[in-house]
Amino acid sequence: AMRQREMIEAETLLRDEASSFIGWRESLSAIPTINQLQERANMFRQEELKKCTRKLSQNDNFSDRELEAVERLSRGIVNKMLHGPMSHLRRAESVEKKQAALSELSSMFRLDDQEGGRGRGRRRR
Repeated sequence: AMRQREMIEAETLLRDEASSFIGWRESLSAIPTINQLQERANMFRQEELKKCTRKLSQNDNFSDRELEAVERLSRGIVNKMLHGPMSHLRRAESVEKKQAALSELSSMFRLDDQEGGRGRGRRRR
């Protein structure tokens, strides 16, 4: 009887661990989309920051410290903007919901576009 109970406990533990492992493995599918989203947002941030700092550095009244503050501000804005989409991805309860969320994010942020989602079919230089 004792051996039977231990066997049932072991099977339950094994099922729970297998389920946890499968969930973890499926969560890895979000990593490429998350990375693409972060890279895209950072690329836009850097482009806009470059324009801004070029204009600000022409003004002799701005110190390196103030320019660094603008840099930190831009990073903070991007991080706050990405927090919601990232949280939405993490909250997806099933594989189907996570895949749907990944697809939505990819579409919303145009992550599959080669051009980086700028403009409407025209390229800027």
